[in-house]
Amino acid sequence: MVKKVIEKVLFVIIMTVAVVIVTGCTGNHGAKEGFVYIEDGVFKVDGEQFFPLMLNYKVDMMTFGDDLVLGAVKYYDNPEIYEPTTKQEALDQFSSHMQIVEDLGFNTVRLCLNVISANDKGRYFSVQNGVVYLKDKSPQIIDAVEEMVSIVASHNLKAMLLLKPSWDDELADYNSALMQRLSNEKAVFAFDLMNEPLYFDVVKDRSKADAVNLVTKWADKARKDAPNHLFTIGFAEPIEVFSWDPSIMPVDFIEIHTYNPLSIPNEIWWYSHYVKKPWMIGETSLPADDDSVSYEQQCFFAEQAYQYTIDCGGIGFGWWAFQDFSQSDDINYEGIYSGVLNHEGTMTTQNGYVIQGTLKPVAYSFAGLKSLKKGEPEKAVNYYNNFGYHNAKITGRIVNYKGEPIEGAVIRGWNNTWRTGLNTFTDENGVFNLYSNDECVHFAISAPGYDTKRFDMYLEYRDANGANSDFTDLPDRNIKSSMVSFGKFLKEENKLFDFKEDEFNKAVIFADMGVIKLEMLGK
Repeated sequence: MVKKVIEKVLFVIIMTVAVVIVTGCTGNHGAKEGFVYIEDGVFKVDGEQFFPLMLNYKVDMMTFGDDLVLGAVKYYDNPEIYEPTTKQEALDQFSSHMQIVEDLGFNTVRLCLNVISANDKGRYFSVQNGVVYLKDKSPQIIDAVEEMVSIVASHNLKAMLLLKPSWDDELADYNSALMQRLSNEKAVFAFDLMNEPLYFDVVKDRSKADAVNLVTKWADKARKDAPNHLFTIGFAEPIEVFSWDPSIMPVDFIEIHTYNPLSIPNEIWWYSHYVKKPWMIGETSLPADDDSVSYEQQCFFAEQAYQYTIDCGGIGFGWWAFQDFSQSDDINYEGIYSGVLNHEGTMTTQNGYVIQGTLKPVAYSFAGLKSLKKGEPEKAVNYYNNFGYHNAKITGRIVNYKGEPIEGAVIRGWNNTWRTGLNTFTDENGVFNLYSNDECVHFAISAPGYDTKRFDMYLEYRDANGANSDFTDLPDRNIKSSMVSFGKFLKEENKLFDFKEDEFNKAVIFADMGVIKLEMLGK
């Protein structure tokens, strides 16, 4: 009993500190000349608004004798080999790529520096012929990062640096040294402290208090090491609210990673209405090979995703990524064809560098996006049923401990094997309707600023006439969201977020979960 009371007190202290940190987190760390800061909910530099139009760029490490360099990931340009044969050639290749990024109208790159692995000897970067350990080469590695940032700056670009999270002392020391080295570098826009906790957290089902405590340590150290810079975390989905609640993370702003056209407007709507923090799109794309998905449709997607972002109050927009993956890589269609460059033919940059690949039409779309004006957004018709599940509907209501409805709560259900998961949100009355194709028995429920409930529940289902029913003989029970094509839901092929409304409110059996109470954190 005493232990539980102590845990409760510590939980309240942590969450109270988190609220103070978040509400006091303006992102204006002195607002020194030339550095990006946040004021009035937008990015600014020297008093002028700055809207990051960002391209994601993956990084590899290469070694040439005693020379060490960070540059383009192997599959950029010729996907089968490392093209540079010297450090200078690697830097020239990277500079040529940054020239393309600048010419296309981007003003920011997100350099993915998180390609750090570990074995029994410690943390390391992979290279062409082995590994380079942080403990042996940290100063040289940081020199290489500094060289990259210098090249970025020479092309009038800002850089967001994605780091490997400080899970251990070795990573923490490296990240700290890197931030200190770059603390006066105006070209650095922000440090991304972690990529997609939903997928890359080392602890399963971490508590919110633990997540806040961890990020508080990271952020406190980062603000001492790099007081002129901003800090963020990249979030993959609203269901991260179960552990990594973005509304209470002590970072300056959040970035959203969202891809499927069926969920993009719904995820943007949720973050923009319920997280109450400055936000930007960190990653998005519609993969296109001009066969399964046309290049024309990819262009429409870029414009419409950008438009919905600014309509909902987003303060930046990032595209994944610089170039397509190699088709030989063991990844899915979405992972291969997201770039602005393909691997077909060749092109020559202004400085005479030959690129193995050519620009897709979407590459020329970004420069014109800045002319789009903010409009009034509408909630998508599939907000409560992203992927058009149609067998069952579970109804329930989420309230606080005063019995007041909680709007924007997230409800996730999984089938018995955990292979299929799906989610929905509560409306202004705290009511939710969770549509599914298979029976859900595992559940998680939370809301921004509230605790998380995880439980198993076997519900009783009835058909439209009130008779007892179940999932026997119902179709499509094994359909996952990744198997659902957005195309069949579109009213028009080139209006990517305009769906047929009657496709998302179907069900043949029904269940009632009743009322679930959530407790506000810090209370």
